[in-house]
Amino acid sequence: MQSLWTFYIGILAETPNPNYRKEDKPGMSKKQTIKKTFNITWLFLYGAGLIAVGILVLVHGRIVAEPAARLGGIFIAANGIHRLIRAHARQQKLPILSGISNIIIGLISLLFPAATLALLSFIYSLYVFLNALVKFIDFGSAVKNAVPDAFYDLFAGIFFTVFGIIMMFGTLMGSQGMLIVIGIYCIIYGAGELRLFIREAMPNRAKGVIRRKIRLSLPQVITTFIPLKTLRDYTERLDSREIDIEKLENEERFDKGDETPDIHVLIHVSADGVGSIGHCDLVLNDTVISYGNYDKASERLFGGIGDGVLFKADFDRYINFCVYHDLQMVFDFGIKLTEKQLAKVRKGLAKLERNVTRWKPPYQLASENSPTADIADFDDYCSSLWNGTHAHFYKFKSGRFKTYFVMSTNCVFLADYILSKAGTDIVKTAGIITPGDYYDYMQTEYALPGGIVITRDIYSKYNVKEQTET
Repeated sequence: MQSLWTFYIGILAETPNPNYRKEDKPGMSKKQTIKKTFNITWLFLYGAGLIAVGILVLVHGRIVAEPAARLGGIFIAANGIHRLIRAHARQQKLPILSGISNIIIGLISLLFPAATLALLSFIYSLYVFLNALVKFIDFGSAVKNAVPDAFYDLFAGIFFTVFGIIMMFGTLMGSQGMLIVIGIYCIIYGAGELRLFIREAMPNRAKGVIRRKIRLSLPQVITTFIPLKTLRDYTERLDSREIDIEKLENEERFDKGDETPDIHVLIHVSADGVGSIGHCDLVLNDTVISYGNYDKASERLFGGIGDGVLFKADFDRYINFCVYHDLQMVFDFGIKLTEKQLAKVRKGLAKLERNVTRWKPPYQLASENSPTADIADFDDYCSSLWNGTHAHFYKFKSGRFKTYFVMSTNCVFLADYILSKAGTDIVKTAGIITPGDYYDYMQTEYALPGGIVITRDIYSKYNVKEQTET
């Protein structure tokens, strides 16, 4: 069964398309009915529990903070011990460092709870300042590219700066500021869970009145690394032959009927490097639509900023390239749309395409000029990508996507821009956004009976056969 975190939605969600929603039928298996009832019940209990915790922290924060820190320390240390035992039993070296780190962190939290809370508050203040820096960089880029709503980024940057200063002073005076943030967060997050419970529990006709207004995700430190954690968990089981890929997918499959998705979201993750944060693409009519900083010549800030490049590639070729060149595992989430929603998505994509101009990677240019050009002479990723997929690349003439920024105007931002045309505006509109935010949302919607995601597939070395150019 899915681990419980897959049910942590963190959104106030728009009603999915009622045209494909399947209600309980006399033929539905007992197991499926139990799973649906459990999912809906969990939403209610989890949401109500979060609200209760939030109120408790706001009213009696100082009383519950230290016991909570000690309890958390015990849990973290126990998890570290479990990792060491598992590593020893399976004769693995990699989890040992993680296990030791968890034990040390757990003991510190257990023995020095007040200092732990103060440190968390300080770290959170730095995170708020990082968000401010991101918005100021967005503002500079937006002004340069003549984006109409550029001043939104300026105001957001100022807000995060002021909030960060308040939090920093709160840290110096104690942990009260952090407790207030935690309390308010739990209440809002819990309200989102209850709203989703109402969406799932209501009769089908009544669900149309439930509309998502905002999304509050899990903390960034969690969502950023969810795909990586999933990759490691799956790889560990698959490499040890505890389970094969087909059984793994069946083990986590939810019955959503036999509908065919209209659009797919791909979430990539690899074991190390930048790939551990992940990447996000869309697939429409077997064509991959992706965005990133693919022009090495334009890279700045250690590759964090550069010219925004959009490319389109054949799905099969691209998946093979991702699995065998990038050594990635790719999660494929299928979404069903109404004809009206799909038309809006196509219209939004067409608007983007009117604002791009063709661009060619260095190796493509060289191979067009000389048949003896060798890919080994080119070290840029985009050349390898073209060599493996023969994708078509484009740069933007103007607008927000003209400049790529890894922490905001990134692959997730473009995917969400396109999907938002169908009313599925998923990611947060302020602050840092990562593929983990999307993975968390998609995986949760797949687990819910009435979620907008109706299929999930996994592509990896365990089930994708390597292709060679002929």
